[in-house]
Amino acid sequence: MKLAEALLRALKDRGAQAMFGIPGDSACPSLGGGGNADPAAPHAEHEPPVGFAADAAARYSSTLGVAAVTYGSGAFNMVNAVAGAYAEKSPVVVISGAPGTTEGNPGLLLHHQDRTLDTQFQVFKEITVAQARLDDPAKAPAEIARVLGAARALSRPVYLEIPRNMVNAEVEPVGDDPAWPVDRDALAACADEVLAAMRSATSPVQMV
Repeated sequence: MKLAEALLRALKDRGAQAMFGIPGDSACPSLGGGGNADPAAPHAEHEPPVGFAADAAARYSSTLGVAAVTYGSGAFNMVNAVAGAYAEKSPVVVISGAPGTTEGNPGLLLHHQDRTLDTQFQVFKEITVAQARLDDPAKAPAEIARVLGAARALSRPVYLEIPRNMVNAEVEPVGDDPAWPVDRDALAACADEVLAAMRSATSPVQMV
């Protein structure tokens, strides 16, 4: 199947119910072509509302919220929303288009490019817990599973960047999330602390 469809199916399989976005020329891959795999895709008119809507959807549904935008001016317009989602532990998946894998080879500046073609990736690395540039069809399914798994396990934003010549690349379906390591010592210490507090309380009330 095509990479865009594989990503959409993976999002849907993991509970994503809606994907907010604005189309752009550097391939907003999620707004356009997964057929029956698509979560609902409402469009907004400016990127900040896209980020905040995805954050709200993640909190309301207790699953992944998805924001899909174009490269450069589109993605950078969402930085505040994504940083807020990071602070509040909201699992937002940011999907950004990007220039094709060979477009930067001549060394010319591309429109919407900042300092380098990698600047946007590095900025989002600071406000997300996992990132991937899906520029290799053979590795893309595993990378998608890894990044979406981190969003679900850590309940924080993640970032996927798709070069526009990769959107229709043929890939294998995305598999299950990789197993996430559990810190059993920290888990046991937390359980002991909760039990000690409950035992010492005279009129305990437990809220879950």
